[in-house]
Amino acid sequence: MISIKKIYKKEIPKLLEDKDFWNQSFLAISKHRLYAHYRNPSADPDDVVLLLAYLDDELVGYMGVFIDKITFDAVETNIGWLSTWWVHPKTKGSGIGREILNTMYEAQDGKIGISQFTTSAKRVYDKSGYFNTLKESKGVKAVLRSNLTFVVPALYPKAKVVAPILNGIDTALNVLVDAKLWVQKGNIRKKLKNISLEYLDFVDHETMELVSQYSKNHISTKTAAFFEWMKTYHWVQEAPLLSLTNKEDYEFSIYDKSFNIYLIKIKENGKCIGFLVLQRRSNACKILFAYYDKNLHSELMANIVKLQCAEQNVREIICYDEAITKAFSQSAIFLYKTNKIKYSIISKVFLKENFDEVIVNFGDGDCSFA
Repeated sequence: MISIKKIYKKEIPKLLEDKDFWNQSFLAISKHRLYAHYRNPSADPDDVVLLLAYLDDELVGYMGVFIDKITFDAVETNIGWLSTWWVHPKTKGSGIGREILNTMYEAQDGKIGISQFTTSAKRVYDKSGYFNTLKESKGVKAVLRSNLTFVVPALYPKAKVVAPILNGIDTALNVLVDAKLWVQKGNIRKKLKNISLEYLDFVDHETMELVSQYSKNHISTKTAAFFEWMKTYHWVQEAPLLSLTNKEDYEFSIYDKSFNIYLIKIKENGKCIGFLVLQRRSNACKILFAYYDKNLHSELMANIVKLQCAEQNVREIICYDEAITKAFSQSAIFLYKTNKIKYSIISKVFLKENFDEVIVNFGDGDCSFA
């Protein structure tokens, strides 16, 4: 018999101390991710944050949800962004996956969305009939350094056996690339001579005024509390001793060798002109949010991102901000660039079908955290 258990925000402290739950053969969520949901400033105590699916009392699946606030036509409402969905392979054909989705839909009064998803998941979403397309966001992956060690096995999984060879090729190529980057970093610094940066762990009033100024038509108007929460309570924890962790017990992200969120206030001659939110995970950097005058400062913002990533030995930058993407296309610092599309969908319950004027940032949904 299939049964679905709802975990509410108010129940998280008790669940964190439940030894039986954490000693199962696989994890339905990590402790730090669960605690992050507990600290979410947008979630109420009676909000569902996790579903656990049981088949004859055996845990065989789960679905997580990130509670957020969105605005359509000047009306703010809650939404549950589906952030994880997994069922045990042995239950294939049992209908458990669909039962989990239906239960979450009902628990959130139909107000759900998905900010990115796999092809196999999309087939289920389409079949459910619950969703409209929210956005097909166009972006770019801009590559600073050779990364064959990651790229080749991602395309051809059997190539993992030659990873040491690929790593050697990367090392040799990047000696030449770093010499080129050293020159280009000097050129970028000259262009930023009147610029100063503040790396924040809380967002001051001046910065929030700028965020408010440049948030027109954004699907979600972010608050200072949101930025401070995402900076403090990471869903992925940095773990230099990655091989010694229990990362294999969870089907989604739990640890990586490096992970951080950067809240960057940009000032020109003492005046705040921009605010960037970047996520650095291992060798990749994502531009999650970017608030600035796109007619005046897109190249400047692009230069700040490029310089930080070059200094951190980042190998690729992923960006869906249209103006920064355009600035990247005119830059010679990259080895190559490839186009990317990020798909997002939203429930028909919101009674809206035309989202042309709605701006969905890369960091909306659960993309800031995972």
